[in-house]
Amino acid sequence: MADIHSISARAKRGLSYAMSRIRRGTEAGKASAYWASLTDYHLTNDDDPIAHERSRWLADTIVPMIAPDSLLEVGTNSGRNLQYISQARPQMILKGIDVNARAIALARSKRLPITFEVADANDWAEAADSWDAVLTMSVLDHIPDEGAETLAEHISESASAMISVELWDGTPGTRGVYKYSRNTRELFERHGFETLLWEKSRGQYDEDKSLLWLFVGRRLPAGHDS
Repeated sequence: MADIHSISARAKRGLSYAMSRIRRGTEAGKASAYWASLTDYHLTNDDDPIAHERSRWLADTIVPMIAPDSLLEVGTNSGRNLQYISQARPQMILKGIDVNARAIALARSKRLPITFEVADANDWAEAADSWDAVLTMSVLDHIPDEGAETLAEHISESASAMISVELWDGTPGTRGVYKYSRNTRELFERHGFETLLWEKSRGQYDEDKSLLWLFVGRRLPAGHDS
């Protein structure tokens, strides 16, 4: 029975990918359409002990480094990261956005003191200087290069600090279906952030195939000569 479910899931993802490829628009838009269409996108997010380890580490160790009063998570999925952050820092203003409506519905069902919205990061709607920090976790590694550059630019306008846990295996390039290896330190430094921390992330799934790196940065003042 498990094999049948696995085959069915792969077939559905294959169809979603095919539909995204015939969609008009940018490569980033095609990627968003793919992730938005997945019906199983969120179902295992809360069942993985490694993912929980990484979320606890993020909430207990990384977020306190920059001590934000407000934080936006782009690509929040089921809201697991924000749930841990909220428990550790209950006074923080927290919001999570995700392109997948089913994931946001699951996040909202937890009735947490967090705002969850269905939103495509390609259509950035956050005002300038509206957040102390932005968080991404395995989100930028699902966005093609041009879209990642645009998103990093928008984030630099909206937030004074950045926390990013993304795939970087030492060389840039495509690693799968809308899956990319990218040096996020270089990405965010190009868009005005200074690096506070750049190291291998806690809670690795598979260091050979999907090595996660942590970037923590703070936005440099306007006009700063780096």
